[in-house]
Amino acid sequence: FHSDQISNALLDLKSKKVSQVAILSTCNRTEIYFNGPKIKIVYQWLADYHHIKLSQLTKHLYHYNNQEALTHAYRVASGLDSMFLGETQILGQMKQAAKISEYTGTQGKFLSHFFQTVFEAAKEIRSKTNIGASNTTIASSAFSLAKKIFGDINQTKIIFVGAGEMTELIAKYFNSHQPKGITIANRSISRGKNLAKKIGADTCLLGEINDQIHEYDIVISCTGSQLPVIGLGMIERAIKIRKHKPMLLIDLAIPRDIEPETSKLNDIFLYTLDELAQIAQEGVDNRVYAAKDAQVIIEKKVNSFYKNSNKKKASPTIVSLRNQFEESRLKEIDKAKKQLKSGKSIDEILESLSNNLSNKFLHHPTTALNESAANETKEISELLKKIYNIKE
Repeated sequence: FHSDQISNALLDLKSKKVSQVAILSTCNRTEIYFNGPKIKIVYQWLADYHHIKLSQLTKHLYHYNNQEALTHAYRVASGLDSMFLGETQILGQMKQAAKISEYTGTQGKFLSHFFQTVFEAAKEIRSKTNIGASNTTIASSAFSLAKKIFGDINQTKIIFVGAGEMTELIAKYFNSHQPKGITIANRSISRGKNLAKKIGADTCLLGEINDQIHEYDIVISCTGSQLPVIGLGMIERAIKIRKHKPMLLIDLAIPRDIEPETSKLNDIFLYTLDELAQIAQEGVDNRVYAAKDAQVIIEKKVNSFYKNSNKKKASPTIVSLRNQFEESRLKEIDKAKKQLKSGKSIDEILESLSNNLSNKFLHHPTTALNESAANETKEISELLKKIYNIKE
């Protein structure tokens, strides 16, 4: 889903009687979090909305219910389910998805609580484990490529196409190694300037890169464009002007920002997000150990969430039960007071009071057990043992 589509998509799905829904859509995942109808309704809607046959889509789908869904959401928000283990960008994207669903009016009370606990868990995992050590995995992978090709980064000029969170992460990493120059190219000059100000970079408009791209040794592109912004012809001209001095092109966008055919040109090194994933090695062992620690936290959080949810669900029943028992107690107390006034002995009154309360409290459970169907008797019997803590 393009970011501009999500609000309308949420409202469209809500019209299918999906009462609470949020859509998380990133460069390599689309997930629909909802509290409502059967999964088949959401599957069919997803196919219809994107004009894809459900039979074509089904093999690419997965779904989780209840505790499994919460566990998955924790893993996603914490970066445990990312292409790059420990990636931080996904948490911001998830928060944005929650904000859009809240703003659009499709979030609801349960989903709001769901996301709140997800974000709290992600924060705890990052503060209590070393999963944050992989925050710059994409950046370090890109940097290692640059080092292999150019050796000394101090003599390279870099242009970042796009000014999103991913770009900011990588731009800051490269800037810390003091390249010769950095430029931020973006459709919105104000957003480009905001990022450039943070790292002391230059800026230009996206439309100007055709005339400037030959000046840069490294091109890192990550925009939300549906079509390539850097074409084969643009790079052919650039490499001629550079007299075949090498260029490193890194395409982090999905759909692609750079036409794949550019990789066939001499002295051009093109890498995609998938290829960077294969290169990432640094700190893998530490991240794996951190992931195990994070999983322990997740299991505790999931159990706590559902324990509290079950308590909330049971609360009205508990209130009704207490009210009913209190009513019976007060009636028996009233009877006992009248018997006391009539001159009955204390022992006789207490015996009658205790017998009456015991019979009233046991009447409905024993009736339910006696009148239960054969296939229900064992289940009800076990439940009563648990409720009354009956020891065999």
